[in-house]
Amino acid sequence: MNLKVKGLVLAVVSALILNGCDSDSAKEKIEAGAHHAKEVIAETGDRIDTELHREGDDIKTFSNKLTENAEKESLRQLGLDEADIDYVIEHNPDDAMAVAKHTNDEILYQTKFHFVNASGVQGGMDTFDWLSPASVTNDAKPNLQKILGRVAFVINSAKFIKMFDDNIQYLNANTFSVSSAYPNEITTVPNTYDEFKSAVKAALSREGNSYNLYAVGDFQGGDARGDVGRLSAYFKLAGIANSSLKASAPLVLHELTHTFGYEHAGSNQDAVIMKPNNVPYLVQLITMDSAMQDKYQGDMQMFSDSVNKINQMPWYAGDSMFSTYFGDD
Repeated sequence: MNLKVKGLVLAVVSALILNGCDSDSAKEKIEAGAHHAKEVIAETGDRIDTELHREGDDIKTFSNKLTENAEKESLRQLGLDEADIDYVIEHNPDDAMAVAKHTNDEILYQTKFHFVNASGVQGGMDTFDWLSPASVTNDAKPNLQKILGRVAFVINSAKFIKMFDDNIQYLNANTFSVSSAYPNEITTVPNTYDEFKSAVKAALSREGNSYNLYAVGDFQGGDARGDVGRLSAYFKLAGIANSSLKASAPLVLHELTHTFGYEHAGSNQDAVIMKPNNVPYLVQLITMDSAMQDKYQGDMQMFSDSVNKINQMPWYAGDSMFSTYFGDD
């Protein structure tokens, strides 16, 4: 571009010389030509800057995206199966890409889940093989594998991060107990999602990012239980086999936070159950049916009051974060 402009200036000067530039008029013409050339140079420079800026933005946008194959492989490292990968990419492409770009820095990245087949007693409960008894529980293991992949995606997703940060003010230090029975208990209240993430990754690293999962027949409470501060958890065969995935997933996430080291401590459990003042129930509330409804405005205290029938907002099983990302199953 600069060579062309210089050529334009020389052409102007040459033309004036050929026409006889021996007067003040000729001098004025030369100066006018030079001024015009400067305007052309400035305009050309502005155009070049604009084009370079636009190309730079295009390059930046491209660099922030992965190829389809790279995106899918990245999501596999969180444990998602192919059907769930295809679904979330189709229905929430931006969130899927955001998670896929940073999987090696995320919670539950390449976590190993060992489905322990053992008949005996573990954690004070009777344990069984994952495929026994075969009558009604064969779906338990594949269901749980699918749920664990979804949990790994959701806990790193943009929607979860926003709701966690928006409700973190409800966490109460009194629900983070110090107990000699749980040496790996997390007692520090996180001020941000990033602080929560850092504590969780440290807990996972402590035991080599590897879980032992046990199948049990029954115990008091829900369908799952996690050891506090230890990467081991127990699941009722019939419950995991027969419940919908979106109904079981929030509970599985809740129990995994116990394995990270979080508790819902207190002598009065009514003060912590289904309340956002502790991490296990906060993450469960965030991902439960209907929590994302507009009427709750993302406020988990308001949603908790509805679930516990404290306010006048009737709770019902509607869409959840899991169904938003992976469908209504």
